[in-house]
Amino acid sequence: MHHAATAESDWWLRLVERWPYSEKWLAVSIASVVHAVSLWVPCLFFTTVAKMGWLADCKLPRERKDMDPKLPRNKSRDWDALIEQIFGTILLVPLFVYLIFPSFSLVGISLAKASPSMPEMLTHVALMIIGCDFLFYWFHRAFHHPWLYRFHKKHHEYQATNIWASEYFDVVDMVFNILPGVIPGLLIRTHFVTLMLFTLIRGWQTAMSHAGYDLWFDPFNRGIFHGCARRHDFHHSHNVGCYGDWMPLWDYLAGTDVHYRAYWEKRDKAARNVHAG
Repeated sequence: MHHAATAESDWWLRLVERWPYSEKWLAVSIASVVHAVSLWVPCLFFTTVAKMGWLADCKLPRERKDMDPKLPRNKSRDWDALIEQIFGTILLVPLFVYLIFPSFSLVGISLAKASPSMPEMLTHVALMIIGCDFLFYWFHRAFHHPWLYRFHKKHHEYQATNIWASEYFDVVDMVFNILPGVIPGLLIRTHFVTLMLFTLIRGWQTAMSHAGYDLWFDPFNRGIFHGCARRHDFHHSHNVGCYGDWMPLWDYLAGTDVHYRAYWEKRDKAARNVHAG
C-alpha cells in the first residue's frame, strides 16, 4: 500500500503501510484480535474471581434453586457456551467483520487515515455509547415480542448469568447484539482505531453485566451507568423489563424498569430492617 508521507510520523499509518495484504484483511485481523481480548480477558478475570472466592460482597443474589450454578444442567450449559465462544472467536466474528467491511467504504471510512486525536476519540466513544444504548434497547425489546422471541430464547436459558452467558446466542440474536455497537460508529464515520477502542470497552461492559457481580469500583457500573450489572441480572432471572444496555435511561423513560425497581426496593428495605433489628 502507498500512503502520504505522514506515515513516517503516525503509528497507525505506519502499521497500514507495512501491512502486506488488503485493508479488508487488516480490519478482519485487528477486529478479531480485539474481540478475543475483550472476551477472554474478562472470562479469565471473572473465572479467577469465582474460583478464589474474591469479591464475595459484590456477588448478586442466587436464592432460587434453579439458579444454583452447581446444578448439572447449568454446568452443562456452561460447557456449551464455552464451545460456542471458541467457535465465535475463531470463525463467526472474523466472518462478520469480513462481510460488513464494504459498509466502511460506503460511508467513507478508510483505514488509510491518520490516527485520531484524544479529544476526537473520547467524543466519538461517548457518541457511540449513546447510540449503542438507544439501538440496543429497542432491538432487545423487539426480540422479547412473541414473534421474535424464538431467536432470543436461547440466551435466556441462563436465568442466573455468569461470564459464559455473555455470548451465548442464536446466530440471528448475535448479529442484532453486534449491530448496535457498529451502526453508530458508521453513522459518525469514526476512525477504525476509535471503533476498536469502543469494541474493547463494550466487550468488558457485556462481560461485566453477565458475570453475576455488582462491581462497586467499575465506572461502567456506577454513575450514569449505575446498576448495569444488577439490571441485566434481573432481566435474566425474572425475564421482564430492563432491556437497556449501558444506562437505565430508556427503561426509565419507557417504564420497563418498574418490576426491577420494586424488587430492589423490597430487598433494600428487608436489609435495612435486619440491620435495624
